[in-house]
Amino acid sequence: MKKSLIIISIILFVSTGCDNQSTNPENNDALIWTFSTGDYIDSSSPAIDSDGTIYIGSGHDKIFAVNPDGSQKWTFSVAGHGGSSPAIGPDGTIHMGTYAINTDGTLKWKFTGGGCSSSAAIGDDGTVYVGSWDDHLYAIHPDGTLKWKYKTGNGISSSPAIGSDGTVYVGSVDKYLYAVSPNGSLKWKYSTGDAICYSSPAIDTDGTIYIGSHDKKLHAVNPDGTAKWSFLTGHSVESSPVIGSDGTIYIGSFDRKFYAINPDGTLKWKLSMQENVYYSSPAIDKEGTIFVGSVDEKLHAINPDGTVKWTFKTGASVSSSPAVGNDGTIYVGSDDFKLYAIQGTPGGVADTPWPMFCCNNRRTGNK
Repeated sequence: MKKSLIIISIILFVSTGCDNQSTNPENNDALIWTFSTGDYIDSSSPAIDSDGTIYIGSGHDKIFAVNPDGSQKWTFSVAGHGGSSPAIGPDGTIHMGTYAINTDGTLKWKFTGGGCSSSAAIGDDGTVYVGSWDDHLYAIHPDGTLKWKYKTGNGISSSPAIGSDGTVYVGSVDKYLYAVSPNGSLKWKYSTGDAICYSSPAIDTDGTIYIGSHDKKLHAVNPDGTAKWSFLTGHSVESSPVIGSDGTIYIGSFDRKFYAINPDGTLKWKLSMQENVYYSSPAIDKEGTIFVGSVDEKLHAINPDGTVKWTFKTGASVSSSPAVGNDGTIYVGSDDFKLYAIQGTPGGVADTPWPMFCCNNRRTGNK
């Protein structure tokens, strides 16, 4: 009888938000190919086009176009924008910060604005929204001319997200999340307790906006700009949230933990990691597996119950956010100067409100 009670107690403890551990082996036999960029891949994350071309930026201010077999298609210099993630417009144009690049690797246009590590969001009409270190959110017409600009109180490294009504949401180092109308006027701003740096908004089906902050919290904000709830982690949050099929919100923190948070703001589970989750934001596949990078030099594959499925070891920190291809291949960059293609499970990305950084494989920030 005592033995049965002990077993039941252990089961209850594991299911109520404890730190989940795993002895799963590393999955490096799943490597398909690596592509060398010649410099570190920090906050830039891969975007995948409909033809399978992968685009990624690197620390020496270049964007690379990589064929599905891992060979180079072309490269283009994007001065001051190497930390941005590419976004692919409806006409196939690749947007890297304030650069617009044709599919053959030639320049389409360059908008003259401040440098940025913010990634562009692209509206249904082709409008490009991007934040800048010069304290502005820019809206740029598809031809590269200015539509409008909105000034915040400090620089913008957060990447914008576009709501179903065209509202543009973006965080600023000035500690505010902004909601800007499609015409460039302010709808509202929501104050967090500290800077919003690289964490970028995710938008749920009911319009709730989720974003992380240096105040150690994940914030849930109602569509009218009022607080829904906030969840306290152990340190600052640079990772961007994603949303699972059941409404669970996933996010990493500088406290060396990865969190699954219920839609009501309560803890579902947390996973202890060897090192911090920095810029890397999760991606979810059709099976519900969550992929996220860490300063421990690994890509982690995590089951929906918070146990580790496998890890993949790279040669340096993984701050890039993974992308899941239509065939299940996982693409992620590392500070070891390489883009990795890793075998996943066929099926592609999860069908959820916001399954990865900037919402989708084209990184448009627009559902």
